[in-house]
Amino acid sequence: MATFIGTIKEFHDYIGPRIRNIINNFTRKHRQSQNGICEFCGKKAELQSAHVHGRDRRTIIEEILKQHTDDNQLISCSIEEVEQEILKAHEPIEKTFKFICHPCHVNYDSPLKKVNPKRTKNYTSNSQEPEFTKISRIRLWARRGHQINSRMGHAFLALEKEGDVSYDSLKSLCRSKFAIDEFDSHFASMKTDKGNSHGAVFYEKNGKVFIWDKVKREIDKYF
Repeated sequence: MATFIGTIKEFHDYIGPRIRNIINNFTRKHRQSQNGICEFCGKKAELQSAHVHGRDRRTIIEEILKQHTDDNQLISCSIEEVEQEILKAHEPIEKTFKFICHPCHVNYDSPLKKVNPKRTKNYTSNSQEPEFTKISRIRLWARRGHQINSRMGHAFLALEKEGDVSYDSLKSLCRSKFAIDEFDSHFASMKTDKGNSHGAVFYEKNGKVFIWDKVKREIDKYF
């Protein structure tokens, strides 16, 4: 049985992505039982599992890890056992998740801040430019081509060579050539720095997908 010993940040960095996938699989049956009907808008679509605000994945994980943390803030735990504890803490599923479409998920997780028009010129009218707290990961993605975030970056760059990148074309290429399932959830995770997301990379405008200028410079440097 594998054991994790490290800090909370290291847990999120190294075990966090695995936990995210496990939780996604954990909710799949319940999500499918909704027959593709979004809980918010009532439209039929490919649904995503959105954590209820106040019960997000990172908060739940850190609450569970408290009992495995010593006085020096070092975590020591069985990975298998703590995964089960985290899954158990997500029950009942209907009180922890909303099963909603991609647009509703984006709106639900959008920060409730007023937009500064000078900062959002050329960007979406309802988005706030992120702080890019996870931009340092770009260099690592370039070295780890097997990771989903790296594959999505390469898919975008391939399409960009031919012109504007639409959401539909990026989704299609990611699925067909880069073997990325659950595209919508990963795409949403690459539009925000919030919680245990991949980090703010993409933004949308009029059906088109773009990479923030600051992030694009890093991608051009390392990819």
